[in-house]
Amino acid sequence: MKLKYKSTQNEIKSAIAIDRINVRHYEQNWHYHDEHELIYYIKGKGTRVVGDNLSDFGKKDLVLVGAGLPHLWKNNDEVEYEGLDLIVIKFDIDHPGFSLLSIAEFVNIKRMLNLAQSGIRFCPKTADKVHGLLIALTEADHAMQIILLLQVLDILSKSNKYQTLASQEFSLSKSSSEEDRLSRIINYLSGNYLNQITLDDISREAAMTPNSLCRFFKTRTNKTIFQFLNEFRIGKACELLINGNLSITEVCFETGFNSLTSFNRVFKELKSATPRDFKRRYQVLNSTINHKAYSA
Repeated sequence: MKLKYKSTQNEIKSAIAIDRINVRHYEQNWHYHDEHELIYYIKGKGTRVVGDNLSDFGKKDLVLVGAGLPHLWKNNDEVEYEGLDLIVIKFDIDHPGFSLLSIAEFVNIKRMLNLAQSGIRFCPKTADKVHGLLIALTEADHAMQIILLLQVLDILSKSNKYQTLASQEFSLSKSSSEEDRLSRIINYLSGNYLNQITLDDISREAAMTPNSLCRFFKTRTNKTIFQFLNEFRIGKACELLINGNLSITEVCFETGFNSLTSFNRVFKELKSATPRDFKRRYQVLNSTINHKAYSA
């Protein structure tokens, strides 16, 4: 998984490129491109990385990614058996088709597109409001696609239920050698998070001295290497606590922590709840849902 530059594949570049992907398995590289991208998971779940933000996602995940912002959606293994349904819309706001955005009436959309440089996740209720329009977009002709997309962007720009993802300080050099190096570090961390990773291990992988490595990673992600690693491990822990029957102790060791005390401390720092409280919250939620389904 290397960081790649991508663009729309049309020989005559269109204002919009749309894909509705309905498959058993869909894999991305960590990548960026010149277009804004709206990603909507109708069905599916996994982990998403947007800039320096790593989070779990599920159905109704609706995210607007700004031009040039690196991102990756990685599906959970069990999704291969359940299938995926997602809509991916890339659009170039510098295309003549979007010249209307320059007028005062679209100031809210322009403001939102600027905010998207950090990535914006909209709440499920907002996703419900644009669900039908997004489906229609996948079936419309090119002219109608622009009209419908402007409608979608107008609705999103008026929502106050959203979360920005990447930190404002996040920056990523576009030099290919540095892209490869950062990608190699992130790949190593995500592929070896179950092991007890040392700074020397990562330094050898990156072919850098420990001090240079720490400066390099912090400058480009606004996080230390071990902050990033802990966030990745806690993301995996949340997945196990929600979906599995493992005990808290088992989850601790299944996600690369070698101390229950350390696991509890880091989990509470990142999620503002203990692992036990987090697990209980979802058990109560599942119990309520199951009871309502049974009563119906």
